[in-house]
Amino acid sequence: MTSTLPAFAERDFRKASASHADQECVRVARRDGWVELRDDKTTFGAQDDLRLLFTESEFDSFLAGVRSGVTVGLCMEMTRRADGTYVFRSTVQQPSRLEAELRFTEAEVVAFLDGVDRGEFDSDITPVLAASAVPA
Repeated sequence: MTSTLPAFAERDFRKASASHADQECVRVARRDGWVELRDDKTTFGAQDDLRLLFTESEFDSFLAGVRSGVTVGLCMEMTRRADGTYVFRSTVQQPSRLEAELRFTEAEVVAFLDGVDRGEFDSDITPVLAASAVPA
């Protein structure tokens, strides 16, 4: 892992194969020991294109925790609001330019969690393989 924060490109981000091709979703990018999450309802690179950034080990611990049913003490919390939407927030310090919360629908979260369960965001999955996955 490099100590310099990466500048992720749009092509670095992938979504779960359970996400519909023409609908919004949680996007995940990995590079050089870092992982970044974004919401593709926003235009890539726009001022409102907010992100969450984690070290690879923080995010890998998050993935393992979610798979085992542990949701407390991880690098990210997913909170369901009364209106049915979900908010993703980092529980670890974020670079000031990335301090954010991301909001998703239940369908977006279900697709993301399906991708987590399938290992689609694991460090050994390359973006090329994930990008070639056929949406369900």
